[in-house]
Order: sequence, then C-alpha cells, then structure tokens
Amino acid sequence: MENLLLSGCDRMPLVGWPFPGSPPLVVRWAAYATPEVADVLPVPAAVAVGIARAHSQREGVRSRHEIWTSRILRQLDAHVDQRLAQLWRALALLAEERDPVAVAGLRRSVQRLARPGVWARSLEWLLLLGGQREGLDAALTVALADKHPTVRRAVSRCCRSPVLTVQLRAEGMRAAAETTGPLEERLLGIVSASVDAHRADFPRPLSAPSATWLADHDLEDLVRGATRRAVVGFASSMDDLGAAEEEHLTATLLATLVDEFTDLPAHTRLADVAGPHLRVGHRTVTKKEEKTSGADIGVVVEVRVPGRLQLRTGDLIQVKKALRRGRGDTWTVKRRQLHDLLEHSGSAVYWLIRATGDVLVVPAKFLAAIEGATARASSKQFTVGYTAVRHAAIRMEQYLPDLIVGLWLGSNSERTLQAAQGTGRTTRPRFALTIDVVLDHQEG
Repeated sequence: MENLLLSGCDRMPLVGWPFPGSPPLVVRWAAYATPEVADVLPVPAAVAVGIARAHSQREGVRSRHEIWTSRILRQLDAHVDQRLAQLWRALALLAEERDPVAVAGLRRSVQRLARPGVWARSLEWLLLLGGQREGLDAALTVALADKHPTVRRAVSRCCRSPVLTVQLRAEGMRAAAETTGPLEERLLGIVSASVDAHRADFPRPLSAPSATWLADHDLEDLVRGATRRAVVGFASSMDDLGAAEEEHLTATLLATLVDEFTDLPAHTRLADVAGPHLRVGHRTVTKKEEKTSGADIGVVVEVRVPGRLQLRTGDLIQVKKALRRGRGDTWTVKRRQLHDLLEHSGSAVYWLIRATGDVLVVPAKFLAAIEGATARASSKQFTVGYTAVRHAAIRMEQYLPDLIVGLWLGSNSERTLQAAQGTGRTTRPRFALTIDVVLDHQEG
C-alpha cells in the first residue's frame, strides 16, 4: 500500500499544492484514514501529518485546501510518531521557503530533527521530496550513511523500490556514500550540484575546481562535445574530400565547427545547464587579401562577463593536409610561414589533418624545435611525420576549450589581434573565425 501511495505522489508535488487541483495522494488518503490505519502504515501517516501542519501554518484557515489539512490533523495528529511528524513539518516548510534568513533557521531545525532512525524510516518519501525540490535530502543522507548502518541499510532498501524516482536517487546516494575520499569533498560535490545546477551565477564558489574560468564541468564537457562532434563529422566526409586542397578542407572544417557551436545553446538547455551564449562566425578573405596571407585561420575570442571579466584575445592557426608516403602521415611545413606565425603569436598552432580526417593540434613552437634540429639551412621547407608529433599533439576537443574559455592560449596584444583579424600589414589569414563568449548576469 505504501508503494502505491509513493507512486501516486511521484508526478505531483508533495508541497506547494496547485489550485485549482487536489493535494497529493498521501494527503487525500490520510484525510480518510483512521487511527487504526495509521498504526498499520505509520510512516505515510506521519508524513501526511507533518505536511498538513506546515501547510496549515503557512496558509492559515483561508487555505483553499483547509478542508483536507484540518481533517488530517483532527483525526491523526495524536496517533502518529511525533518525531517523524516534526521532521516532515520542518522539511515541508523549508521546501517552500525563499527568505534566506528563514531558510537558515529551517535547515538547522531539519539537521536537529534528522536522527538516523527517523531519517531512515521515511527515506523513500525524503527521496521523493528531494527529487522535486533540488536535492534537499542529499547531503544529510550521505552524511548520516557515512556513520550509521541504519541509514546505509535504508539506502539499499530504497535502491530496490518499485518507484523509479526513489530507486534512481537512492542509487545515486549509495554511489556517493560508497565513494572513497573525504566526506567533506563528497558533500561539497552534492551541495554544489544542487545549488549551482539551475542558475547562471559566475563564479560558482561551491563548484569543484575545473579547467576553465567557467567553473563548471558540465559546460566544459558540452564545449568539448561540440568540438568532437564537428571533428567526427568532418572525418566522416573525408572520402569525398580526400582530393580537395587545404583551403577547401579548412573551409569545410570551420563550417562544421560553426554549426556545432551555433547549436550549443540547445544542448545546454537539454542538459539543464545554465551557461554562456557562444556566438560564432567565420568569413573568407577576399582574393586581394590572400596575397599577403601568412596564416590559414585567424581566431578572435571575446569574453564578456558583466562586472567580472572582459577580454579580447587573438591567435593564429595554420592547416596542413597529410601527404601519403608509405604507411604514415607526413606534412610539409614552410619555414618562412612558421617563423611569421611565431613572430605574431607564441601560442600559434598547426592543425594537422590526417588522411583519416582526424585533426591533430601541434604547437608551432614544437615544429620550430624540429626544424632547428633537422632542417638544412638552405631549404625553404621541411617534412614532419606522425611519429615525430604524436606525443606533442593534442585533440581538437582539448585545444578549443583552452582557447575559447580557458584563456591559456592567444594574446591580447595589438600585434596579435591585428594579425588574427586580418588588419595587419604582413599577416592576413585566409579565414577569420570570431567567437563571442557572453555570460549574462542573472540572479541565482
């Protein structure tokens, strides 16, 4: 019977009842239950009494659902476990409270009332409430399970629940409880996920340290995923593009990247992650400009976080298509072009396109090091093979996040920016890629 009540409440909020409409099933059930029924099903009866107390105190006698709450309190209040009812009153009040001072007091009340035995008895209902109210239960459950076998057994019991929400959240609790590492770190992960997941505040002080200024692993993963999808899509078309010149390959790769980053806001909404707006655009320079071209791609990244960050950086990229000589991929590097790139940006890179369509990113400085050791003084170019660059190369999904939201690469010097934008006198890229990263200020 209790599982039926849980299932009936899975798709309806336990607190904050809508009007018009009815309260959740457990409240309607308790309104017609007798003290004898409460003795048989003590946990849902106490949960209903606690919720009814909170609703009655918050809404008063003018509540549109007063007929339900008054009946429950009149018939069952004296016949339920008072410790459990008090805990659920505090939980129900906390779930709807928005004043930060009141929230602090109610959280303290919940912590005081959360005895291991009481918490374990109603854990299924706690998991149901927590699923509706952004992890209200998570940190306390993990903290109690860390020390008390009663709560650990309750978590295991909930993992076998026929109610899917209860089962899935219990499995998450068990994973957090069984993870090795200090309890404080596990709790921080749970609390930060609950607090930060649905807001766009920056920085995110509770989040675990991340690789970029976004301070959000989910957002970084979305950026990496967009990059990887673009490279995979580009590689899948190599059978048709294999004979194409480097310029056409570059244009195709850039167009694929632009498409994926343009779709990124839709992916952030699907993942329920609050994040930045990425505006991406690219253009091909005119034939007149091509004559002074010293790079294939100029990238300009503009970061704007109102009141926090504002920066414009640029960088240069040279694209090389593999030559098939025997079994391994090789690439020809023009020495003057390499030196010109490094004169304008110390973090300039080469995108080395393999015959398979995969793209390796290699620092121009590393190629200069190979040049210094192997190239003849009289030669205008030199060749590098896959084995020479495989350890220094990184994937595109590692490189682009570092360039776009990591601020590890590029330069904000006028010389670099002019070269990346194509306004310099000596270096004008064939393609100009512009990326705006804008994180709008919103109240959390």
